[in-house]
Amino acid sequence: MSGRQRRRLVVICIDGGLPGIIRDHDFFDLRKVLPAVPGTPVHELRSIYPSSTAPSHASFLTGTHPNGHGIVGNRFWERESVAEIRRRADDPLSAFHPYERTSLTAPSLLDWFARQGASAAAIHFPQTFSRTARVAIPGCYCLYAPARDLVVPLPPAGDAAADGRVTLSCLGHEPTLYLRLAQRTGALTIGDGDAAVVVTDGSPPVRLDIPVSSGSLSVAVSWTRLERNRIRMKLGTAVLTMGFGGLDAAPRRRAGDGAASLHVEYTASPQHDFHESPRAEWVERTALDVLEEHDPDVLFVRFNQADHAQEFLYWHAVRGTVGEQSHAWQQILDTYARIDACVQRIAEAVGEQGEFLFFSDHGIDYVETHLSPNRVLTDLGLADRMVFQGDSNCAYLYADTPLGADVEQRLQDALRTLDPSVDVLTPADRARWGIPVSSPRVGRMTVACGQHIEFQYGEAAAARTSVASASHGHFPSDPAMNGFYRCFGRAAALPGPPGDITGAASVVRAIWSRIAQGI
Repeated sequence: MSGRQRRRLVVICIDGGLPGIIRDHDFFDLRKVLPAVPGTPVHELRSIYPSSTAPSHASFLTGTHPNGHGIVGNRFWERESVAEIRRRADDPLSAFHPYERTSLTAPSLLDWFARQGASAAAIHFPQTFSRTARVAIPGCYCLYAPARDLVVPLPPAGDAAADGRVTLSCLGHEPTLYLRLAQRTGALTIGDGDAAVVVTDGSPPVRLDIPVSSGSLSVAVSWTRLERNRIRMKLGTAVLTMGFGGLDAAPRRRAGDGAASLHVEYTASPQHDFHESPRAEWVERTALDVLEEHDPDVLFVRFNQADHAQEFLYWHAVRGTVGEQSHAWQQILDTYARIDACVQRIAEAVGEQGEFLFFSDHGIDYVETHLSPNRVLTDLGLADRMVFQGDSNCAYLYADTPLGADVEQRLQDALRTLDPSVDVLTPADRARWGIPVSSPRVGRMTVACGQHIEFQYGEAAAARTSVASASHGHFPSDPAMNGFYRCFGRAAALPGPPGDITGAASVVRAIWSRIAQGI
């Protein structure tokens, strides 16, 4: 690699990485492959409110709270009507603007690096990309859609091949897949005209990578025969990868090696069909490709697999039976180890001249209650003119017109009856936690809920449901929400650690300034 002998900064987010796990198992210690590189211990990193992926990454990049950078949650809206919010809320492409750079209301590290004349690139890192900006750094971002089964009819073909097709509606795209089933061998060819895979009846899944207008769609595919002229196709969690700034999101040279995992992950948590999206090895491979092809001075990389593993497994790890706890913890640790192996290979490729900063955006805690504030609106007869959206522990009420005093009081009473921990935040509360006091993004009411509780915003039959889950987003005064911080390199090991995630941007600037000065 041409950049191996030059100094560069690699910033890696281990989304949801827990400081205790990393410290106890010495994960992400680059001295395993770069023994001459100095490093720091694992430090706890206090998060923000809501302590979730989109707002926390924005705080890392800008050095401010949501009242400065404007990212008030993993989901928020601005001036859309209630009808428009309801129409778009379940569309991942319409609802992921909190992760886009153009949603920031404060300058970020990307702006600072550009002023220093330093080039940057990013892999699956929030607020480093935009679908509308004309100038973008090389980068990519992934969205995913749930696994599903499709029953597909095939015309009678005797002993010959039976041809058919199916339209796959996924993440705003509808590619048509052409099918050819060889009746005698049971081999099914699935493709879109450019890419095709062959899979036999009942065999393990194969990965199908399909170019689409916004990038590449990757999905695991298997099938079984229902009867002679009907088959059931099983599609795993599909991953849409969007490329920006000249980064090709659908490289043709490695067909079948896309972002989707081939198998259901995290089996210690029963009754789910989630395939890791994107898989850690794909993030690693894409990061190495970007280093080779774009040679950036600064590379931002995010691995979100630990966060996914903990969302599915953490309740079982801390609240399950002894056997469940052991199984769940082992799968969580296996996920960290898998990411660690990827990170070590990236570090080895960059070499001893590299500077490395690791952090996590938040921690995790178990959840045993889901609350549906939109069900409360329905029960009060208000759903036609109001809607809640927001984060796991922070809900925003959007309404087309101001709330009357009587409606506001009815709603507050109903929410507090739903759960005693539910609290309507006053302007002083919002200012204290760094939430905008007055902004269309926080709607007409901001509502918080307590520990081990999470808001849900889809259609719900009941306003309150018992669950065995996990989440982040609670107040940063809760130590369970802490992330971690760790650095390696001649310059990176020198500054003291930031006290919280809003202090990380100044540390990154200090590291780069030392690099530029040759320190």
